[in-house]
Amino acid sequence: MNVLNTYNEFDSNHFELNVDHYGAEICDKGYSFGPSIRSNYVLHFIIEGQGTFTINNQTITLKEGDLFLLPKDQVTFYQADKEKPWTYIWVGFSGSRAQQILEYTQLLETYCLHSNLKSDILNQMLAIIQFADKPLTRESDLLMTGELYKLLAFLSEEFPNPSSRTSNNLADSYVEQALKIIHSQYHKNLKITDIANKLALSRSYLYRIFKEKTGFSLKDYLLKIKMNRSIELLSDPKLSISEVANSVGYTDSLIFSKVFKQYFKTSPTNYRKFHQEVSYDSEEFTSSL
Repeated sequence: MNVLNTYNEFDSNHFELNVDHYGAEICDKGYSFGPSIRSNYVLHFIIEGQGTFTINNQTITLKEGDLFLLPKDQVTFYQADKEKPWTYIWVGFSGSRAQQILEYTQLLETYCLHSNLKSDILNQMLAIIQFADKPLTRESDLLMTGELYKLLAFLSEEFPNPSSRTSNNLADSYVEQALKIIHSQYHKNLKITDIANKLALSRSYLYRIFKEKTGFSLKDYLLKIKMNRSIELLSDPKLSISEVANSVGYTDSLIFSKVFKQYFKTSPTNYRKFHQEVSYDSEEFTSSL
């Protein structure tokens, strides 16, 4: 596939991260774009020629092997050289995690970086552009989003932001990982020691930073997730108390019932009975209208 002079735009809407558009262009001499503001982030990689990039009233000359970022909500201007115009590829992306992930790199500080044509970043951008040869389906859309995550990982690997590795940012990262473990594994016999071991942290340190960031101890937060999930499951009359217990990490339904009663001041059976009666009364009232 000839990637040059390619352009594709998408209307997908993944909350965390989206590929909005991508393309490649052999620019004419002196071709320029802007000054303008973008509503997303657009990463460019120069594969031939040279040009200039202007942001924050600073103009930088860039050439083959360099990359530059058009940041969200900032005025930028870029122009191909009048003698050796550049050829570049780009990927535009957005989403709730876009800025957070870019902060792991140096791009939001410098907006342009010096790389080379053997970079994994370039190869990954080319991998995204290859989707131009494929029909846009739900599956290809998900695959393309996965390739975007890989692109951002390569950016972070090649150009890590040292300040993102400060103790405070590391603590945030550990807490985020602990939350992911809890939400994905609460249905197992998960112990606080297991979480600390997975993160290679001492239990006391993890306890402290988790409490500081969330307001909960690890034990209380894990219990909260288990109990909230259990009342969701109890609303399904087809599930036995034993099945509900197993689904939130209790192999012994008697222990589950004891913990549930301590937490909600009523037994799982009484809770289910009460809420089924409330639901029934509500349905009767609605049908009488």
